[in-house]
Parts: sequence; C-alpha cells; structure tokens
Amino acid sequence: MNTEDHPAAVVLGGGGGIGAAISTELAHTHAVLVGYHRNRGRAEAVVDEITATGATAACAEADATTRSGVESALTAARRLGRLRTVVHCVGAWDYTRLTDLDEDGIDRHYRTNLRSALLTLSAAATHVIDHGRIVVLSSAAAYLCPARQASYAAMKAGVEAAARVAAKELGRRSITVNVVRPGATDTETLRAGTDPKAIDAMSTANTLRRLGAPTDIAQVVSWLTSPQAQWVTGATIDATGGLW
Repeated sequence: MNTEDHPAAVVLGGGGGIGAAISTELAHTHAVLVGYHRNRGRAEAVVDEITATGATAACAEADATTRSGVESALTAARRLGRLRTVVHCVGAWDYTRLTDLDEDGIDRHYRTNLRSALLTLSAAATHVIDHGRIVVLSSAAAYLCPARQASYAAMKAGVEAAARVAAKELGRRSITVNVVRPGATDTETLRAGTDPKAIDAMSTANTLRRLGAPTDIAQVVSWLTSPQAQWVTGATIDATGGLW
C-alpha cells in the first residue's frame, strides 16, 4: 500500500459498540486506526474483523482525555496514510439525580465527554489534511435533557457547540466538522448499565419503535465522510429513529 495516496481514519473509542461499527464501516474507504483506552482485546478483535476482509487496520492505545493520548492516536493513523477522517466516539453516562451531583462526578463527565472532544477537535485541526472530515458523537440527551442526566446532557451540549466553532475555523481548508446524535442504541454498555424495564421503554419511545443498532449510527457517520456530504458542515444530525 502506498500510504502517500491512501486515506486514513482514526476512530477514538473505536473498539466497542458504536465505535466498532464505525471502524468497520469506514474500513470500506479508509485505512482505519482503532483507538482504545483500556480494552486492547476488544480493539484487536475489530482490527482482525477488518483485516479479514482485505482492508487495512491497526489499533493503538489512546487516552482521549489527554492531549498526548489524542496526539499519539492521530500520529499512529498518519502512518497508515493521509489522515483524512477523525471520529470522536468517546463517552460515558450514568443516572445521577440532580441532588446527588458532586464535584467528582461532574469532573468525570467533563473529562470523558467534553474535554476529550475539545482535545480531539484541537489536534485534528493540525493533523487532518485539507478537504478532510471530522465527526463527533453527541447524544439525544443534549436536547431531550432526560431526568437524572444533568451533567451528561450539559457536556454533550458543549460538544455540539464546540463542533460548530470548529466548523467555522476549519471551513477555509474545506474540512467539514459535523455531529451525530444517537438515541438509545443496542450495545453492551447500554444493557449493562440500564434497567431492562427502561430499555423496553426506550425501544418504543421513538417513531420507528426499536432500539438503534450500532450500524445505524455508523452508516450516518460514513455518509458524512463521503463526497456526497461535502456541502454539510456545522450540522447536528439526529440518528434516533425519530425521537423528540
């Protein structure tokens, strides 16, 4: 492979759930660097699945809450080709009541959900080639503002605002920056941290009356990285099955 001509993508948080589906989808058009924080085995399994198809992929440890972690992932991706696409798919939530919020919990949400996105946008602005693509994952919580998610919803709303700022700053280089808002998506993380009755309610809350699949989100991200989306920037796209 001639890395001078081949486009590369990095998916931060690319090892599991939605991130794994995005990594697999982007492998149709990019060499993919799967960024992971702790679960190397899961990331390696995604890489194995991609390379089994003949596509190019690798994984790298990357703590996206630190500048050095983000930089190391983007640098590793550039060894696979011209870094055209950066996807931030890092996040975590809980169900803390407003009266139970404390400094540690707020700071944890800030580091994982907002600081990691800000650092990714900043580093991508340096590393991504002209006419590149940056996509950040938000959440329907940013506008639905569900009970017991004040901190998470606030951080994701901040992610959306930061992406619009980045779109304005990078537009002169024809780099698009967009946001995808998933709704409830059927992942191991959702099922491990959510009461089954709540999951049943989520599955009937949207217009299409089912949980989203990781591939549903991945296909929206893939479209935003395609030539067909070259005129879309600073946008937030709901990928919720019709949830409002």
